[in-house]
Amino acid sequence: MPPIQAAAADPIGRSVDSGLVTELHELHGTALFDFARHVGLGDAEAADAVQEALLRLWRELRRGTVIDHPLGWTYRTTYRLAMQQHRWQRQLARVLPRLAPRHAEYAGPDASDRLAVWAAVDLLPPRQRHVLYLHYAADLAFDQVATVIGISPSAARTHASRGLATLRGQLTIEEVR
Repeated sequence: MPPIQAAAADPIGRSVDSGLVTELHELHGTALFDFARHVGLGDAEAADAVQEALLRLWRELRRGTVIDHPLGWTYRTTYRLAMQQHRWQRQLARVLPRLAPRHAEYAGPDASDRLAVWAAVDLLPPRQRHVLYLHYAADLAFDQVATVIGISPSAARTHASRGLATLRGQLTIEEVR
């Protein structure tokens, strides 16, 4: 494909960049999905990654970014999204055992435990919730989390510590019931 840059709308009001994204989806959507599956994503995650990659392509074209090879750009973005998902899963695997009770028979988290933890995180106060998501799900260091939220790094650590303490208490109480 030739270099593409956002262009004016065609006579029916549809922009050329949305036409390119639609064409990419129609011609290469299945191959992009198969690629995402090949790099280790499940069906739903692969579909989400392809959709997100195409959306990001559309956004970049709308901003006026010149993209020399839109298909290659979309594959690269899909790959990066897959790697981001793998990092998120590794982070989650690291944090869940810290939230779990100290039992000798504890075998580690399963999928329902992960859902329960993130559902509990959703109930935390906004600052604690944001810090935990940015640190554990987005894999940002506390310095970066602090910059994103606009607080000091020590405040970010404090919010994370308080959020984790609250989660430990909530998840332990629910397990006992």
